[in-house]
Amino acid sequence: MRSDLVPQLEPLVERLGSWRGSLIEVVGQITRSPGTLDRHSTTRSALVLRLEHVGIAFSGASLMVLGKAFGRDVGYEASCDLLERLSVEPGSVVLVERFGQVAERHSSFKPLAEASDA
Repeated sequence: MRSDLVPQLEPLVERLGSWRGSLIEVVGQITRSPGTLDRHSTTRSALVLRLEHVGIAFSGASLMVLGKAFGRDVGYEASCDLLERLSVEPGSVVLVERFGQVAERHSSFKPLAEASDA
């Protein structure tokens, strides 16, 4: 991990933790062409979960985002030691893991508005 990103890990966990109990959209994009999310070399996966827990496991240096979807336990992990970029904003978090020269994964997290009972 880039040393300048270490101080941002605490705000990252705090921001995600502030969304506990909310529906969170998680989008993971893996590109075989680092530096771009060109549709010809990028795969995309998305999930929505009700966030229950956020933490960093020292064993494996993984960010863990855990919750429930349709009554099932679900989770998403990212490798902190491979972080290349990190953005923590009020309404979103984006991190980029770099897997050498071959690939990188862009992970974005954002809270979703709940449907109202009208």
